[in-house]
Amino acid sequence: MKGVLKIVLAIIIIVVAWKILKGLIGLAIGVALAGLVVYGGMKLLEGPRNG
Repeated sequence: MKGVLKIVLAIIIIVVAWKILKGLIGLAIGVALAGLVVYGGMKLLEGPRNG
């Protein structure tokens, strides 16, 4: 019975860890995309002025 309990607990921990990891990866991608958009916007705004 204890073996089954350990397996169930391990599965729950893995699922929770995976959800957290996916959330962090999604957040990192979102921040990276936002950074690229801001950087691209700045470059577009700077171009005509300097040229």
